[in-house]
This record gives sequence, structure tokens and C-alpha cells, in this order.
Amino acid sequence: MASAVCVRYSANYSNVHTSPTSAISATDFKSKAIFDEIEGRLKENGAEYVKKVNGIYCFKVKSKDKEGVWVIDVKNGNGSVKFDPQGKGDVTITMDDENLMQLMLGQLNPQQAFFQGKLKISGNMGLAMKLSQLQSQATKAKL
Repeated sequence: MASAVCVRYSANYSNVHTSPTSAISATDFKSKAIFDEIEGRLKENGAEYVKKVNGIYCFKVKSKDKEGVWVIDVKNGNGSVKFDPQGKGDVTITMDDENLMQLMLGQLNPQQAFFQGKLKISGNMGLAMKLSQLQSQATKAKL
């Protein structure tokens, strides 16, 4: 799948704006490590997470001029994680790569991130509140 740059020109053509392109690979993002960890936990105890969470998360992650989309299905079977530019979920969480890392590692307060515009949520807000179920095990060990 080739990525393309969407270009929007202003009326006088002197100002060019580019939109983020879809990332070809999940490896373009630091937060891939977080999604890999979640995938591992779902492989071990997926049915447990599905009972607790019962929803599908769509993460739109921005990094420089790229956007990656991960779908975490914690609703069907034993759950799954996939990198899918066309992904959809019950709740969509949009963040930049660095802020998502900090959020999932417990270094960024979700409420503060939301009110500072670092975290955007659309869809099922109740499901968004269950995001802590998926946070890094390293964070939970500190608590």
C-alpha cells in the first residue's frame, strides 16, 4: 500500500499544507511497543479482558507526518490487536505517539491530557474510561 500526501492549497497558492499520510508500518511508531505488550496479554488472558472490557478501541496515533491506526478488539473471542489504517472501533482515541506512550505508561494524567487537547475521544466514553484495564503492567506494579 503506497502512502500519499494530501495537499491543500490556499487561494493564493503561496501557502501549502500537508495532511498526515498513513503509515505503511507499525514500526514507524514508538507506541508499537505498547500495542505489542497488550497483544501479548490478550494471548495469555484474552477471555478475561473481553469479560471486563467488552469493546473495540481504535487508536489513531500521529507521529511527525504519519498517522497509524491500531484496533484493539476486546469484545470478540480472546481479543486481538491489529495495525489497520481502515480500522474502526466503539471508541476512537486520537493522540500523538509520544503522548500515547506517556499515557499508557502512567506518566500522563488522562484528564489533564484531555483538557489540554493532547487526547481526543469520540464514541463510547464509558469504554474510554476502561482504558486503564489495558495500561502497561509496569505501571500497575508501581501502584
